[in-house]
Amino acid sequence: MLGVLSSLFALSLAALSAVAINDLAHHDDVAGVWLLVGVVALRWILASALDEWGDATTSRLRSTWRGALVQHLALPRREGERSRGDLALAIDQASTSPSLERLKASAGASLLGVVVVFFAAGWLPLVITVALLAMAAPFYQRAGRRSEAMATQYQERRSLLEARQLEVLQHAPELRALGAVTYGADEIAAISESEHSLALRAIRVALESSLVTEFLSGVSVGLVAMVVGFALLGGRLSLVRALAAVLVTSELFVQVRRFGVEFHRRDDAQRALATLDATATSNALAAQAQLLLAIGLVTEANAGVVDLSVRLGDRVVVTGPSGVGKTTLLHTLLGWRPLVKGVATRTSGTIGYVSVDSALLSGPLRDNLTLGVALSDAEIVERLESLGLVGERFRDLDAELLSDGRGLSSGERVRLVLARALLAGSSLVVLDDVAGVLDTDARDFVRRALVALPDLAVVEATVDTPLLTATTQRLEVRA
Repeated sequence: MLGVLSSLFALSLAALSAVAINDLAHHDDVAGVWLLVGVVALRWILASALDEWGDATTSRLRSTWRGALVQHLALPRREGERSRGDLALAIDQASTSPSLERLKASAGASLLGVVVVFFAAGWLPLVITVALLAMAAPFYQRAGRRSEAMATQYQERRSLLEARQLEVLQHAPELRALGAVTYGADEIAAISESEHSLALRAIRVALESSLVTEFLSGVSVGLVAMVVGFALLGGRLSLVRALAAVLVTSELFVQVRRFGVEFHRRDDAQRALATLDATATSNALAAQAQLLLAIGLVTEANAGVVDLSVRLGDRVVVTGPSGVGKTTLLHTLLGWRPLVKGVATRTSGTIGYVSVDSALLSGPLRDNLTLGVALSDAEIVERLESLGLVGERFRDLDAELLSDGRGLSSGERVRLVLARALLAGSSLVVLDDVAGVLDTDARDFVRRALVALPDLAVVEATVDTPLLTATTQRLEVRA
């Protein structure tokens, strides 16, 4: 509606401009000048209002999508999943969708200008305008198809570049030791160069659509001006009608040109919306009371079918021999690995994951436990003590830790990660076979800490020695 109204308003201002110029031509200077000033002022107000609306709408949608996908963006990226950079780009593209839809509506409504052209100057200018508009459509469609193809290629190349960069960084020490750092750097440079090449091709497509609209609009306005000029010289047309035909034709093509320039961006925005909708849908939980839900789930590591429902306060033990796929099942339930078949959904709330391989951060103990959340020292120390982490080194919250947990035992590192999950207010904690690195006293501390949180849901994978004593469900994964 905004696009239609703004287009009709702009066409009306073009007609008023013709009246103002006609007044000036007939030496009615005061009326002509005031009318022109009014037209210019109204155009400025219209442009400013549309810009403000576009900025506000874009900002609101961007915030909404980022809020909706913040949990998804915070999760580790699954193998084969589109890069998170692409999702961030999709949010920016989708947030411009209302403005681009407004441009489309404006372009459609501006076609009513051909009626004004017909009544002002006759059928020949009408035929010229309609014919050149019809010629523009195939060019827009071709540019849109090429833009879509290049967007797909660019996404694939970008994901490849991101994955390769992470891989090279991960193995940088080994490559440096072998003197092969330039190998990885050269490969990344080659992928990056191909990505830049695709970006330049996309820019050329955008320029092509822009040049098409500029050329066709210029030709149309020129031909209409020539036709009405001859009619004006022959006395068959008044000055105000001739000016109205030319100015309305120009305004019509202004609206179409704006949409034509943004044609490929509108396609990108539509694809981005589809991507975000699919991502948001995949992250939605089937029932809000459920923290984890698996229906007919088959993982990459095991052909067995899993059905599981975890609610607040549930205590679930996943058992099975080593190597049977318990960790893969947990990762699939959390959305970190792709599933083979079935459905797996999870809560959008906070989930704590604790395993022997869980890493700490290089920095103070306090930062490792709070992750930037404002918590009192007393609250932090109390949680550490509840897990049996006592002594001066755990009371000194400014003590520096290394990411590999050097100086800490495996059991202490696991309990620190668990303390971090509990301090974060997790509604669900997943324990991935950690009982084996805890001694008897440490297990007792962890058990008492979990019992003291009856609303906390816990899923524990273990071979034979679970931390959980009172369980609500038991899932056995068979080879």
